[in-house]
Amino acid sequence: MRCFECGGEVIQTLGSVRMTKKDGSLIIFKGITLSQCRQCGEQYIPGKWAEKIGELMRKEDTLVPQEIISVPVIALG
Repeated sequence: MRCFECGGEVIQTLGSVRMTKKDGSLIIFKGITLSQCRQCGEQYIPGKWAEKIGELMRKEDTLVPQEIISVPVIALG
């Protein structure tokens, strides 16, 4: 597979997907097998994972995190 953005080589890698909940808070799904371009870093989420994440986000009120992290926020305006 070639990257749709730059035409670079796409490889399989283990990564994470960041989503925003309805209330604006961040949620991270980790341990997902992604396709990633070696050249520009563009990531592609396989259909089965996209469907699973979509399903979980529709039920975001019932999600129970296995881990909670602190994320620095910098306001520029």
